[in-house]
Amino acid sequence: MKRFVWPLLALLFFAACNPTPTARIEGVSEDLSDTTLLLQKVIVNQLTTVDTIRVDAAGTFAAKVAVRKEAPVFFHLSDGSLTLASLVLLPGDQVKLKLLPDGDYTVSGSQECTLLKEINDEYRLAGYKMNVCADALEVAADERTAKELRADIGRTYVDYKRFALKHVMSHPTSITSAALFFQKFGSELPVFGELTDVLVFKQVYDSIQPVYPQSEYVLALADEIRSREQLLDLNNRIDEAKVLPFPDLKMPDINGNQRVLSDLTGQVILVCFWMAAEDGMKMYNHTLADLYAKYHDRGLEIYQIALDLDKPVWAAAVRNQQIPWISVNDGAGRDSRAVSSYNVGRIPALFLIDRKGDIVARDVFEAAALERQILRCL
Repeated sequence: MKRFVWPLLALLFFAACNPTPTARIEGVSEDLSDTTLLLQKVIVNQLTTVDTIRVDAAGTFAAKVAVRKEAPVFFHLSDGSLTLASLVLLPGDQVKLKLLPDGDYTVSGSQECTLLKEINDEYRLAGYKMNVCADALEVAADERTAKELRADIGRTYVDYKRFALKHVMSHPTSITSAALFFQKFGSELPVFGELTDVLVFKQVYDSIQPVYPQSEYVLALADEIRSREQLLDLNNRIDEAKVLPFPDLKMPDINGNQRVLSDLTGQVILVCFWMAAEDGMKMYNHTLADLYAKYHDRGLEIYQIALDLDKPVWAAAVRNQQIPWISVNDGAGRDSRAVSSYNVGRIPALFLIDRKGDIVARDVFEAAALERQILRCL
């Protein structure tokens, strides 16, 4: 048996030297006695009851709360239906509460708890004002009154967001700053709902993450930043996308380089569908070559799409004919997306696009007639 004594003593010593971190809550209530309160842990707006706290006949209560060493923990103290106090606890905190009859409370002993109360007081007041205006809006007698009420709701929202931004700037390393980013008015109006708010998110994250890298709120904030950055990038790409009156195409040339039709916007473009395996279509390239030689310097460009499944045959024809314009082939033949995009029923097919991007002529194969159309666009 003796051989187990030293390991057992070592375990007991380790446990004694590494106790579970705790914070202590002491409180008094002016109108609660002989009742039980719920201590609920908050993780990004999700509640889990972790303990019960007994209020004695004199209205006093006390509890020792297990907390995480590496990150603050948010709690609600509740009577089962209403939140009586909101707390954020760190190891060693000695928090003193006074629960007031009007539903308010006072807190001391923790700077984070004090900051959290300031936030919650402003948040509840803003929500109350907005609800009062929303109720009045439903029975507004005229449009002028309704307009004023909507303006009041907007001002209240903006004023609270300004308060939240001031809090973030004043307390960049407080975990309460991270909690602000998950607040909503109702279910559909986030306090920080603009995609560009991600810049503020990142500023707070960069300040808090080195202090509390394992905090659930910091990790959730990182996820929110990634999500918003992706949406912001998508919106930017949509905003920057070219609005074209003609279907855009992106296809490889004989060197494998992707050639984009919209890159030619502002020039006069002749879009031509052909097959290099057809001798008649290869002969028509002489007509195109004459027009290209005459008008390329004035702004004519040709974007020629081959529908040959045998790409080596097409590539050889391009090289043999020394075609100077853009010649592309995606290898899909008549199943190419270009065919459906331009509703091509037969080939050859021609589309003339003017400098504004409008398709102004189709299937004009006679050389003189096609030249007249090109000159009108130039």
